[in-house]
Amino acid sequence: MGLADREYYRGGGQTGRPGRPAGVGTAGPLSVNTWIMIICIVIFVLGKVFAQNGVPVLHSLQVVGEAKQIGIVGGAGEYWLDPSFRSVAAPGQVRQVGYPLFRPLIDTTLTPPQQVGIAQYVVMDPLTAYGHFSTAVGFQRLEVWRLVTFQFLHANWIHLFMNMFGLWIFGGMVERGLGRKRYLAFYLVCGIFGGLMYLALNFVGGVMGVRLPGVLINDTHVPLVGASAGVFGVIMACAYLAPREVVYLLFPPMPVRLMYLAYGYVGIAVLNLVMGGANAGGDAAHVGGALAGAYFIRRPHLLRDFFDVTGDSRAKPPGGRRKKAPRASSSEIDRILDKVRSSSLESLSAQERRILREETERRREGERG
Repeated sequence: MGLADREYYRGGGQTGRPGRPAGVGTAGPLSVNTWIMIICIVIFVLGKVFAQNGVPVLHSLQVVGEAKQIGIVGGAGEYWLDPSFRSVAAPGQVRQVGYPLFRPLIDTTLTPPQQVGIAQYVVMDPLTAYGHFSTAVGFQRLEVWRLVTFQFLHANWIHLFMNMFGLWIFGGMVERGLGRKRYLAFYLVCGIFGGLMYLALNFVGGVMGVRLPGVLINDTHVPLVGASAGVFGVIMACAYLAPREVVYLLFPPMPVRLMYLAYGYVGIAVLNLVMGGANAGGDAAHVGGALAGAYFIRRPHLLRDFFDVTGDSRAKPPGGRRKKAPRASSSEIDRILDKVRSSSLESLSAQERRILREETERRREGERG
């Protein structure tokens, strides 16, 4: 019996998709998924350690009336107003994470300059201050690395816990299906697309001034942090790999198929985004990550070159053509598939997993051809 004749290759039954890893759960202790969680937790803890060295970050500009050219009183100096707008903030308040600070906005074309509004700042820990993403810093200041760094930052313990819980539950399955390197590329790509979705909707609403359902009209300096875009991509990948897998919700306590859970999460995010809810900016990133996850899990070959910064992994070696790994025999593939059917994908060795993955990719390329 060939690979295409097997029910779990065609996608029938409980397995859902070709090459699906069995079971929802976490990967090994040193998997890429685990390292992502460790990095997020360590960065969050370091943010608390350095909380006494907070950095004021511009959050929004509130302009009253017309102004030809806006300037901020104080510039890069230490002139800060407290929330009363009347007294200068104390040095300790300038470094207190979460504390709101203000500076007057002036029209520099007038003589003497006149105040035309208020610039609001929020004090952030150094890692969040220099790693968060916003339309202003990511697009207008071209600090494009923030499309990656914002994915490892979190606003509070609950934010961190929810994202890490999602990775712990769903990330292992996707990593086993894609492999370590492609999974890391997949996670980062989903986060990047989440940031780009936030950027696009905020540019349309906050910069161009278009008023349509779903666009973000908030200030372009509003920060975006969190692993949620990558997590949504991972959940969508699970829905593709194991659509009939049953998971049990905590609230309400009930079983639900993974595909319905994933589509439900995305549907709620879209609804909140269109209605302009409290976390519409975050939901813009969620939707962007989910769309990227649904796209790239079906085209994992596109992730192959993600880390080709200094070279091309597909380039031919100096001696000529790149050697391809020998194709496994039909009997060997049948033996591996029988092992999966009798035990599970977890019982395969690393070499057997590679053989099965390569044969699946050959079959997919043959179907596309």
